[in-house]
Amino acid sequence: MTIEDAGTKSLVVPDRRADGVVQAPDRVQPTGLAAVQTEQLIGDVGDALRLLDAVERVRGHAHPLVLGLQDAVGLKMPAALVLSAIANGRRNAEEVADQVGTTAGEAELAIAELEGLGMVRTDPRLVVTSLGQARLSQLDALTVRVLDVVTGILGPTDAGHLIRLLHTVADGLESAAVTAAVPQVAIHN
Repeated sequence: MTIEDAGTKSLVVPDRRADGVVQAPDRVQPTGLAAVQTEQLIGDVGDALRLLDAVERVRGHAHPLVLGLQDAVGLKMPAALVLSAIANGRRNAEEVADQVGTTAGEAELAIAELEGLGMVRTDPRLVVTSLGQARLSQLDALTVRVLDVVTGILGPTDAGHLIRLLHTVADGLESAAVTAAVPQVAIHN
């Protein structure tokens, strides 16, 4: 079954009265995987689980790369994005926040951190220092290596599509507040 063939599904939950009689089902607003199914994105739970497994496998390999990049340049990824935004001409926290996809308050904190590290000056406007430029150059060289690996696996066109798709998924997950209901299991020793 393809995404287009999945059709709209709805979650139907039977009501059970206190006396044990099952009443006609009421339609409820689905959450988690069921919500994804109703949006015609996934044909069945197996598809969803395979997708989540693939994402987890990629994350498992990508996470050490990200940590290695952060260690090599001495910056966490959010700070590196802020530094890059300033290097690209963003003049204040609001412009940085718009480019990075964060709040102005979070951007201000990151800018203050970068200023404390000597990578940014804030008087009279945001400017990347020579130390900041050196870190960006170092980060550029390292990320090019990572992109070479991904491009070598997929090819340049598919790598570009993957990047766009992953950003679309990340943006959607951040804005949709999709939560899967995971039962809490008590473990007894």
